[in-house]
Amino acid sequence: MANRYPLTVQLHHIQAWLLSGLSKQDYCAREKLTLSTFYYWLNKNKFDAEKSNIGAAGRTELLRDDPNTVTLHLPNGCSVSCYPGQLATIMQALALA
Repeated sequence: MANRYPLTVQLHHIQAWLLSGLSKQDYCAREKLTLSTFYYWLNKNKFDAEKSNIGAAGRTELLRDDPNTVTLHLPNGCSVSCYPGQLATIMQALALA
């Protein structure tokens, strides 16, 4: 029987991969995920690597027209867009900044 991963787990792995700096193949090997499953998650969650901006500091920019994202407007004028499943991680990162 195939494993079923909730959306929050899928999004967590996508974000963790983005921040890891690893290739998809290396990340999947480390996390014991099949590469085909990971690609399915990327496609299902409309992740587009060509339209995403992955900076050296591990910052990512989600597609702004994605209706599944939420945007946090910070007091310093910056905005952070993320998927709902990533909010806890984003909030923790902001608390450490």
